Parts: sequence; structure tokens; C-alpha cells
Amino acid sequence: MRFRFQSNQQVHEVDLVRQGEMLRASVDGQVYELEVLDSQPGQLSLRFAGASTVIYWALENGRLWMSQNGCTYRLEKPEPRRSRLPGGPGGAAAGEEVRAPMPAQVRAIQVAQGEAVERGQTLLLLEAMKMEIRIKSPTNGRVARLLVSDGQAVEKDQVLAEIGD
Repeated sequence: MRFRFQSNQQVHEVDLVRQGEMLRASVDGQVYELEVLDSQPGQLSLRFAGASTVIYWALENGRLWMSQNGCTYRLEKPEPRRSRLPGGPGGAAAGEEVRAPMPAQVRAIQVAQGEAVERGQTLLLLEAMKMEIRIKSPTNGRVARLLVSDGQAVEKDQVLAEIGD
């Protein structure tokens, strides 16, 4: 199962795969092997790097809530990658949309349309509830379109930019 979560203004991709008594977690490409000690509804006991831990969990409308040591995380299944072909069927390669994680205000745009970007590079800075949110490129490519401007208010899931090949 693939999930996405945000921690300290950074969005992380998580892939979870159950393999018998093991759970393989890939977080932003880094792979972790976890031994499943016990699995109950809403509770998972794991051993990782020699230490045991208990994670409490709940599923709600495609969201996975996890709690460990007093910290609670909401993991969401990412929406399918949206592609488009600029200029119609004979256009350029498909692009990937970059969306706002929450309602916010655009504080700074750090790239220009047409600029080459690398996966993880900061594209823009948003501000919400006095927090700075760095919006990073999900892939290598070029900024195909910038759809916002400095100072603009944006809504959750609004498309901010498109990254193409």
C-alpha cells in the first residue's frame, strides 16, 4: 500500500508491503525491514533495529492513522498521478501536477517556468497558520507551467505547478 504523510512541513512517500512475518517499509526510497511480533485489530507490535515498539492504527476513508509513543500521524493514499499532454495528442510528454497540501498563501516562487528541476528541489514557499511549507518537486524534469503568483491565496489540492519531461 502506498501512502503519503507530512512531517515538519515535508511530505514523505511511504510504501508498506507485508511479507509473512516481516513488514517492508520504504520511506522516500529508504527501505526498512520490520519484524511483526504481533498483529491485532488496531494494534501492531514490531521489532526494528533490535528494539520493540507498539503502533496503534485505524483506517478511515482511505486514510491510515498511526500512533506511536504519543505521536499521531495521518497517512493518506495519494491520488493517482495526473498526466496531460500539452498541445493535444501530438504534444510533449506527460507532466505531473504539484498541488497545495492545505489552504495557504504563496510567499515565494523559487523557480521559473521552463527551468530544469530535480526531485526534492523546493519550487515554492507557502505560508499557513504562521508555518512555512516548502513545496518540492516530486520528480526530475522541467517546470512546464507555474499556475500561481507571489501573495496569492491557494486552496487545498489546488494545482500550483506542472513538472514535465
